[in-house]
Parts: sequence; C-alpha cells; structure tokens
Amino acid sequence: MDSNAWEELQTYLEPDEALESIVFGAWGWGSLDEEDFSPGYGEREALPVPVEKRGVLLSPSEAEPLMQSWCFYGGFGAPECYATYAWTNKRVIWVTQYDGSTSLSSAPRNPCDTIPEMPGG
Repeated sequence: MDSNAWEELQTYLEPDEALESIVFGAWGWGSLDEEDFSPGYGEREALPVPVEKRGVLLSPSEAEPLMQSWCFYGGFGAPECYATYAWTNKRVIWVTQYDGSTSLSSAPRNPCDTIPEMPGG
C-alpha cells in the first residue's frame, strides 16, 4: 500500500463531515525552532511539507499535495509523520503517538454530550 496521509484523513472523516483547514508541525519527534531547524529523524531530504508551510493554516487544496508521500499510521519507534491538526465542520483531528506508534484521534469541535476516549494507551 502506498503512503498517502490525504487518503487516510479522508477515510477517517465521517460521511457528513467536511475538512476545513490543516496545519502541520514538525516531523516525528523533531522541533520547529526557527533559529535551529533541522529535519526530524527519518524525514526525507526532499521535505514533503516545506519548512515555510509548517505552522501555517492551509486550506484542504493547499494541504493535499503535501500529504501524498507519507502516512499517519505507523509502527513503533520514531514517528514517521508530521504533527498535524485538522479542523472539520464537526471535529478537531490530531496525531496521537504512543512510543512512536501513530494514529489519528479527534474531539468534537464544539461542546456537546459525548463519551470521551483515552487515546495513546
């Protein structure tokens, strides 16, 4: 299966849910210190998400081409994806990691009656 975070995010959405905005952070356990940026462990030399696009609110059409060569779901070890927040008309979605194993998690965008989950464990 090819890596494609965009397709994974589309599959994670509910049928009546629309993606509104996305923001990317660092790769894996990396950081985005503006004075001393260095690619995260295992991040490709040709950065899928350029540094100047990180920390910037993007529309879905701006984000989609940046999400074609990596995936949200990964095994243990250093995470192999970007820290991400995605806003929809219903939820806020983010990457949860437990010892490097990554997956998507979410919470309702607005206060509502719901059963909270415990991601990451």
